[in-house]
Amino acid sequence: MMLGVNGARVESRGDGTALALLAELGAIPEHSALTVNGDLVVSRRWSTFQLSDGDVVEVLTFVGGG
Repeated sequence: MMLGVNGARVESRGDGTALALLAELGAIPEHSALTVNGDLVVSRRWSTFQLSDGDVVEVLTFVGGG
């Protein structure tokens, strides 16, 4: 399925869940936040949240430091 991810077109080949997409992207779930079509998807739903062709996804990764 084709998705818009952080402003780029990405073809996802996983099982269609938000969690699978994060794995494909190499994102660390514990350090990430996710919106789909402008709506926040809470992390407890990622393993069951089904993405659809054409969805616009923003993956935000938290980085700490000092």
